[in-house]
Amino acid sequence: MKTQRRYRITCFLALPLFLFLLGTNFSARAQSLEKVLLTATNAEDLNQVVFRYGIEKEIFKGEGINFEYRFLPANLAVSALIAKEVDYATTIGTPVQAAVRGLPLRVIAVGYDKPSFYVIAEPSVKSPKDLVGKKLAVSSLRGTAARAARASLKALGLNPDKDMTFIVVGQSSTRMLAMEAGSVEATVVPLPWNVRLRQKGFKELAFAGQYISEPFVGLVATREKIQQNHDQVKRLLRGFLRSLKAIKTERKEAVEFIARTYRLNQEIASEVYEATLQSLTKDGAVDPEILRNYLANVKEDLHLTKEVPLADVVDFRLLHEAAKEIKN
Repeated sequence: MKTQRRYRITCFLALPLFLFLLGTNFSARAQSLEKVLLTATNAEDLNQVVFRYGIEKEIFKGEGINFEYRFLPANLAVSALIAKEVDYATTIGTPVQAAVRGLPLRVIAVGYDKPSFYVIAEPSVKSPKDLVGKKLAVSSLRGTAARAARASLKALGLNPDKDMTFIVVGQSSTRMLAMEAGSVEATVVPLPWNVRLRQKGFKELAFAGQYISEPFVGLVATREKIQQNHDQVKRLLRGFLRSLKAIKTERKEAVEFIARTYRLNQEIASEVYEATLQSLTKDGAVDPEILRNYLANVKEDLHLTKEVPLADVVDFRLLHEAAKEIKN
């Protein structure tokens, strides 16, 4: 009896110490996480799924990174990067345009090498020819979405610059509203907005990724960030590569995550997941030839003729180092 009483007393006295140490451990872990500000243009677009899945699975926390999103238009994301108000941008198109013009920004990883855009038309469209003389809503007249729309329309047998009028409408949600209101007859939208429009009776005409290859969403940093904060950049890239692998290999969990996060039923989430796999890069990098063609397209959009070395726009050195560290 005395032995049992002493045991209970010892446990009772040890409990506060255990709880204190447990709390200290959690506190130390929380304090060891480095807050990193990441920009994106839209929380509802599925092109953020690699990052959001990595956050959900605490993959980035495993690298000591605690992400906080800042949702900004692409042009403001560039300004925020330069002003050091955010650490990284996930949009690629506008920062590349800025880099081509001479701003010190570099693409350090790519999540998609095929833009996950879809051309959607009003229900009355029976064939692509029915779009001649109609309006198509885009987020901007330049950039990946506009190029994806043009490539798709060409593949459908249309001349995008003569047969249709491109109208700048804004974010995907706004373009969907424009379609519902009948203000435009067609639009180009990323996953999962194509599914939402289909559910409302609109017609999906083309997946742009079949006709155009270029970096779409990934990670962009300033040259200063890359040079002065190797450790953070590499930890971020390790987390990115692990998240990219996880979403490819954990099909059941990834589909459930997509269904829950983007408010889709399981069948649609499964379809969206398979569509996403078509566009994801193998290892966060992109073939140099694709990059050169992309750079040429960006220069054409900007009416620039000066020579721009690829190294002034893309820097995959730390990505390759991060990949080696994961393998080792």
